[in-house]
Amino acid sequence: MHLSLHHPVVRDLYWAINSPTLLEAPCLKNWQDSSRWFTHLLQQLDQQPAPLLRHLQQQVHHPYQPRLGQYFEQLWHFYFNHHPDYQLLVHNLQIKAPDNHTLGELDLLIRNRHSHEVHHLELTVKFYLAVAQRPSDINLACYIGPGLKDRLIDKYQHTCNHQLPLSGSDAAQAQLAARGIKVDQAQAVCRGRLFQPMALATTGQPAWLAQAQLHQLKSAAHFRCLERRQWFAEQPANHDNYDYNQLVIHLSTHLTHPLQVAVIDPQTKQETRRLFIVPDSWEAAARDCLSQSL
Repeated sequence: MHLSLHHPVVRDLYWAINSPTLLEAPCLKNWQDSSRWFTHLLQQLDQQPAPLLRHLQQQVHHPYQPRLGQYFEQLWHFYFNHHPDYQLLVHNLQIKAPDNHTLGELDLLIRNRHSHEVHHLELTVKFYLAVAQRPSDINLACYIGPGLKDRLIDKYQHTCNHQLPLSGSDAAQAQLAARGIKVDQAQAVCRGRLFQPMALATTGQPAWLAQAQLHQLKSAAHFRCLERRQWFAEQPANHDNYDYNQLVIHLSTHLTHPLQVAVIDPQTKQETRRLFIVPDSWEAAARDCLSQSL
């Protein structure tokens, strides 16, 4: 479906709702929507994206582009604002303790219009790189963000052990009761990509490699260097694509931090793989950060 959509924000909406879950776990909900309603909505928006763009512009509280997490949440807000089977009750609701300090925030509360059950959904979008030398080393604790600021295991534990139980806390129940809301179920929706070391990745799997390893990339492929806002949906070919030699030259002067890159098949003009290319010093810094977190 996403390959037939042309507008980048509409493609991101499809990706936000229907991309694979980042992890399989009991506390994570693998939400997917292949309904005729959603397909029709996407097709309409692809022709006339103004309602979606207007929604996003109204939600921006930052003078520049919103953070990826905020953008991801705004796409879900639009989805539920138009959903025939769910009512969006509230989003980003801060939960206060009796002494008025903030205990946390509930991302989404939605009501099923048929069963009348209320669901608390936590929304997460993350991109992590596995720092490992052998397949047996790969686990939740070996994944770190490209900026070396957060780990997958910390995010997973915080979501399951703090964010999801928050809606069942006494403080939240009292606050929600004043709104006539009682939560029946709490789950998280987690999207993103997990990048394996190039040497351990299977064909087509998201992978990362250092600048010194660029020779491992197929010289026949084309490459599109992505801005953060382009990290979601698969990217079609365009005039910004580099061939292998152009990519090497570009990175020789521009690679100061990990860069996400879409690999484009020059024949089909479609993305075949997502990569992170990192400075040669990145892996040592990542290992140092991970060892300090143990």
